Amino acid sequence: MENYMKKSLSTFFAMLLIAVSYTSVEAQQSDYEIQQEFRAEYSQLADWIDNAVSTTDLEDISDRIDELESDYRGHSDLINAAIYPDSYQSRIDDLRSRFSAAQQNIATIEELNERVENLSTDLDDFRGQLSEMDERAEALQREIRDSQANERRLSNLVRQYRENVEERDRFVGEFLEDLLSRYESVDASTAAEIAQAAERLEENPVDLVRTILGEYVNYANQQTDLSAPEYLSMKAQHNYFTRLWDNIGERLTQIFDAEEPVQAYQEVRDLLANWNSAIDNRLWGAISNAFSQNGIELDNFTNASGFNNALQSYVNDATQTSRDQNSEEDLERFQNFSNFWNNTVKANWGETLMASEVLSYSQLASIDSQLDDWNQAAIPTSNLMLILFLISVAVIIGLVVALVRKK
Repeated sequence: MENYMKKSLSTFFAMLLIAVSYTSVEAQQSDYEIQQEFRAEYSQLADWIDNAVSTTDLEDISDRIDELESDYRGHSDLINAAIYPDSYQSRIDDLRSRFSAAQQNIATIEELNERVENLSTDLDDFRGQLSEMDERAEALQREIRDSQANERRLSNLVRQYRENVEERDRFVGEFLEDLLSRYESVDASTAAEIAQAAERLEENPVDLVRTILGEYVNYANQQTDLSAPEYLSMKAQHNYFTRLWDNIGERLTQIFDAEEPVQAYQEVRDLLANWNSAIDNRLWGAISNAFSQNGIELDNFTNASGFNNALQSYVNDATQTSRDQNSEEDLERFQNFSNFWNNTVKANWGETLMASEVLSYSQLASIDSQLDDWNQAAIPTSNLMLILFLISVAVIIGLVVALVRKK
């Protein structure tokens, strides 16, 4: 019996030892599984965040991070021991940081994509409207050529054509101003992101600017029979474009020609220079002819300062001649110049003369001041003396009559 009891106790303790050992092994295996599952879920969430490309992809990830934190909070010590020197909390914080950064980047990308889509739509609309204006201008030119015999109809067609050109110039200018307002505050990093997104555009704004300027250069070279005011309007438009490009050019080329911004910027500057040369080849001759047709022969000039000098010289010489000769012809010469200057040059050309920087306000005022001197010098002295003599005679006669009546 005693041997049986001893045998039973031995068997019990052996089974107890086996059970304890099994429980210990199972507990160790469970701790290992917890650590591995945490690692796996962390890696999966990190991959989801890194590979997300839209806000839709990020919709459920924030909740999954909260669930991961909640599920393993009670095992933080166990996890800390397994991933040292990292920790459970640092991994959770890392996921939240990644999520926040991804959310911000995706929002920025989606905003840029929207910008590019809107810009693409705007470029298409702009191109369409510009083509319509070009077609209308060509149609008007054809009608002008076909209507040379009808003076009134020709005058109306020329007016419509000029209005169409002016509208086109305003339209292009407003488009460039809109681009400036969109991108003038963009920083370098955002510009780089926009440049990447803008690669999807069929034609970027800088290419479009080059195309427009090329058309303007061709137009200026082809038009040989325009009036001085029309060439002045071209010059004013060129100056406006130049100032606008000086403000927006570097920014636009950095955004939409990021690979070669300096070259792109200079190409536009070269086109502006070619446009200016094409205008100048016609402008100064047209101005000189306009004065000549009104009996005013100016010295030759090929630039704005030369034109101003020619005007100053003409008025100064005429004033001195009037002082020396003081004839009726000098008075007629003054009246002719004064009428053309006031009724045509200042009245019709004034704004474009200043906008084109051909003459400044102070230069116009200087000519006006010199005309006052010329006016005084041009009044014939003989007439003035006759007038004074007649006045004196009238006064004397009046006095004689008064004395006779008094007696």
